[in-house]
Amino acid sequence: MTEELVKKYVPHLRYDKMEPYAPEAVGYTVIRESGKSPSSRLLVRTKPGETVIEYAFYYDFDIQHLYDLEHVFVRINKMGEIVGVLGSFHGKFLNNLIPGETAFEDTHVVEYVQPGKHAFMPAPHYFQLAPDRNESCNVYAGSDGLLIAPMFEGRLSTDEAFDRKTEQYIRQHYSFSPSWEFTSECPRFKRPEELLMPWEELDGLIVKRIADWKRKIDGEIR
Repeated sequence: MTEELVKKYVPHLRYDKMEPYAPEAVGYTVIRESGKSPSSRLLVRTKPGETVIEYAFYYDFDIQHLYDLEHVFVRINKMGEIVGVLGSFHGKFLNNLIPGETAFEDTHVVEYVQPGKHAFMPAPHYFQLAPDRNESCNVYAGSDGLLIAPMFEGRLSTDEAFDRKTEQYIRQHYSFSPSWEFTSECPRFKRPEELLMPWEELDGLIVKRIADWKRKIDGEIR
């Protein structure tokens, strides 16, 4: 029942045609009582009869760092109607349910993904709000090294030397210029429905994947 519910409302994504990164997994949590999100700093508040589904989209890389986790929170009323959508955008959670702007494919909200950065917006023109939307994908590529979110402190670690190796690795392999043309048809991206797993499972997978990437980057960049 939970898996069917989560698949029914998982967002459908639109990527820049030049996007170099595919999501590795989408962790989900079904929330029916107010409380802190298990995978972000957001405090989720629910009303009686509402359900909020938290979708955590994990990528091995953001164009500026190793490790990336972005979120969409879909709020559903007791009639099964979507009454709220929040998308993560550079540390904030913004309303992504805007009349005349937000699109749907049946019960799936359509979210646009910022090139290289993976923040969410309901329409691509909103990315013009980011002043470094082009430079972040090339001039500033890799500049943040390995990003460690608070929930992974003590389980992941880095230092200046490894951060600079990561910067070099990202610049060599992934630096690009966005086209600002978005598509749902991209052979290297799986459908979100194929990537779903409980957040608890994704939490452990992230630690393993980052450890694997650290070994790979250390071995390749001298």
